Amino acid sequence: MDINLIKEKILEVIPNELSLYDVSYQKEGGNLILQVLLDKKDGITIEDLEGANKLISDMLDKYDSDMPLYYLEVSSPGAEKELRNYEEIKENVGKYIYLETNLVKYYGTLEEVNEDNLVIRVNFKGRFKNINISLADLNFIRLAVKV
Repeated sequence: MDINLIKEKILEVIPNELSLYDVSYQKEGGNLILQVLLDKKDGITIEDLEGANKLISDMLDKYDSDMPLYYLEVSSPGAEKELRNYEEIKENVGKYIYLETNLVKYYGTLEEVNEDNLVIRVNFKGRFKNINISLADLNFIRLAVKV
C-alpha cells in the first residue's frame, strides 16, 4: 500500500484533536515496521496513542492484504521533535528549542518568528540576549528539553 494512501486512511480514522506528524517504513532487525507518529496540541497521552493504535490497526486490516508483513508502531514524535516548517515553528513560540545554522548552534527560548527570521533568547554566562536568525540560514530546529 502506498504511504500517501496510508496517510489518507489514517487521517480518516483518527480523532480530530490528533494530528498526523509522519508515517514511514523502518527496517529494524530484519523486520519491517510501519511507524505512525501522532501529536496533539496540548501533549499526547498514552491513552490517546492506545486508542489511535486500535483505530489504525483495524483500518489497516481492511487494506493490508497487498502489503508485506509488518509491525505497526504508533507513537509520538517525542519531546524533542523536529520543527519541519514555518507553521510548526510558529506554533512553538515560547518554547525551549535547539537550532543550527552553518555557523552556530543555540539552545534558547523561541521568542518570536515571522516569515523572514526568528528571535531566540539565549543565556550567555548568566546574561540573556536576543539573537535574530534568518529562516533562510536555518539548517535544523527542534524542541529541546531544558535540564
